[in-house]
Amino acid sequence: MELSEQIQHFLTYVEVQRHFSPRTVDTYRKSLHKFVEHLGAGNVAGNVTGNVAVALEAFTETNVKSFVWNLKIKQGLAPTSICEHLAALKSFGKYLVRSKILSTNPAGNVPMPKRPKRLVNFMSQKDLSEEKFPELENPTLPQLRARLLLELIYGSGLRISECQGLCWNQIQEKEHLVRVIGKGNKERIVPVTEALLARIGEFKQKQAEAGRVPSPTGYVFLSDDGKPFGLRTLRNDIHDLLRDIGWEGKASPHVLRHSFATHLLENGAEIMSVKEMLGHESISTTQVYTHVSAERLREAFKKTHPRA
Repeated sequence: MELSEQIQHFLTYVEVQRHFSPRTVDTYRKSLHKFVEHLGAGNVAGNVTGNVAVALEAFTETNVKSFVWNLKIKQGLAPTSICEHLAALKSFGKYLVRSKILSTNPAGNVPMPKRPKRLVNFMSQKDLSEEKFPELENPTLPQLRARLLLELIYGSGLRISECQGLCWNQIQEKEHLVRVIGKGNKERIVPVTEALLARIGEFKQKQAEAGRVPSPTGYVFLSDDGKPFGLRTLRNDIHDLLRDIGWEGKASPHVLRHSFATHLLENGAEIMSVKEMLGHESISTTQVYTHVSAERLREAFKKTHPRA
């Protein structure tokens, strides 16, 4: 039984049955193929060398550790990158055990490298205050699209990929809610801002003028070819919008999402509520924002307390 064949079965499984995003599937594919290349190059415990097809039996804990060592020492990859590759192997191993192809996960006990703790990038509440976004006279469709994206990402905590796939019937205007289809095809419901609801009518009108008549089941961010705009276009919309208001830091959708979570916690929101709105599976993922708030408290303490 060849390793590459089982990898292909696994990739089909996570894409078709688990509904993983194309980006995640592609990341898994690259990591697993990198592992196969490592084995095929002879960097293994066993007789796998050259271009000989790699057998599934080569997927062992020893060879996984050898792969991690190679990534770290020979290739000099950062811990974050190594964790990404190892996570793919761990997920692949779980699939093989669940499919009763293997009895144990060869990557299951291989420890993840320690990643350096980094504070997330975010904007202050003042940076994103309403006066920073005055009403536009005769705005263009890209300008309105950027404003709508802002309200969905900073106002409701959506990922840029979730905005890309959003359809009009997912926005419940009367209830002030949006139904989000997130990672793993999981649905969550989050509130929307008044500003979003106020901009929807003008945005739909501009779309209709451009020949993109909105339909209930149609994409919100619809391009001329009838498909949603590409992620690069939507990211550029946010980049340009943040530069227009004078923001000099990293101008990306994720900075807005980080700001959404940080500002909620700063204003007293419960961390479990923030976790649900962000669509995180684990509370540990959301806790990074408590570190941000704690760091700001420490800085304020140092600057203002006489005994600090």
